[in-house]
Amino acid sequence: MIHDSHTEFLGYVSVKDYQQRSPSILRSPILWGGLAYAGFHFLWSRGIITSPFILRYVAQHPVEYVETAMFFLGVAALVLKALDLRAQKVTSAEPLLPKPMAGGAPATEAAALLRLLDRLPAWRQTHIHAGRLRKGLLHVHRACSAEKLDDELKYLADEDAERAHASYGLVRLIIWAIPILGFLGTVIGIALAMGKLSPQALDTSLPEVMASLTIAFDTTALALALSIVLFFGQFAVDRYEQGLLEHVNELAAEELLGRFERMPDTPEGELAAVRQSLRAILQSHEQSVTHQMEAWQTSLRTVTEQWSDIQEALRESSLSATALQQGMARQAETLNRAIAAAGDIANLETQLNRNLGALAGAKNFEQTVMSLAAAIHLLNARLGDSSGVAVPITLQPQQRKGHAA
Repeated sequence: MIHDSHTEFLGYVSVKDYQQRSPSILRSPILWGGLAYAGFHFLWSRGIITSPFILRYVAQHPVEYVETAMFFLGVAALVLKALDLRAQKVTSAEPLLPKPMAGGAPATEAAALLRLLDRLPAWRQTHIHAGRLRKGLLHVHRACSAEKLDDELKYLADEDAERAHASYGLVRLIIWAIPILGFLGTVIGIALAMGKLSPQALDTSLPEVMASLTIAFDTTALALALSIVLFFGQFAVDRYEQGLLEHVNELAAEELLGRFERMPDTPEGELAAVRQSLRAILQSHEQSVTHQMEAWQTSLRTVTEQWSDIQEALRESSLSATALQQGMARQAETLNRAIAAAGDIANLETQLNRNLGALAGAKNFEQTVMSLAAAIHLLNARLGDSSGVAVPITLQPQQRKGHAA
């Protein structure tokens, strides 16, 4: 969006800053109306405002307090509304869309224009002008045609007018409520006056009765005066908004009507419209097929990657099984050796048991050993003889006496 020196002279910069920097709570009429009445109450309660006329109508009765507070609330709502309309009036001085191409653009160009509007600041997109263009382009984009754009713009204009009328609901409520409060104050004042009236002492009670009646009629007079001020204020702001809406209607028509291709009301035109619709359907179908193919390719890549992972896992499992089989073979060989060694040990044990059995069967085993020991001792004695003559030794078996132990 291009802003020239003329828009800056109208105060565009200050208005834009006001809307961009202030949050919604700062644009609340209740906040500003309450602050305005609090400041006004402070001025007359502290004696800064000393006008007897003002004090008579705003500081004599609680009903007058409420009427004055509601009046400030209505004024705040009208002032904030006027500032917002002023900002929209200034920003709608220039078109938001580029100049249309000669001969009209196809309806598919609406998507690009919508993206152009999306780049606007957030505070600007809430304005009537930008909203009207967005809704019109959305209609063209969804219908893929600009044949009924005129009717759509008329409908949008009526919708904005109804929305503008509804935006004054708070002000209309205040204008209605203030006179009711004035009448309530009148009833209360008359009731107080009747209570103070004493037929036996008219001279002393009459001033109090007149004071109560004065307050009673003052509340009604104040209510009517404040309602009139708010009514004319609402009328002025509403007229300004109606002018803004008419300007937006004209600007939206200039920017949208004639921008897109139109088909003439002839059989050839109807045929061209059908062709355009079929072309749009074909493009949509092609886009759908393209998206589906991309989805299939993505799924196929995913399946391929998963299958590769499975094959790698199977290969690793095969290697692990081979290593396990080799380890089991080594363990089996070791077990066979252990079994063979156990068999040898069993044979040795059997042979040893046999030898021990044979030795145990020889009943003269101990005597034989003793005889051998004696013979060896005798032989040693003979060998130790100095004669050096070798004496033959004859081993003869002794007579066994009894049984060997």
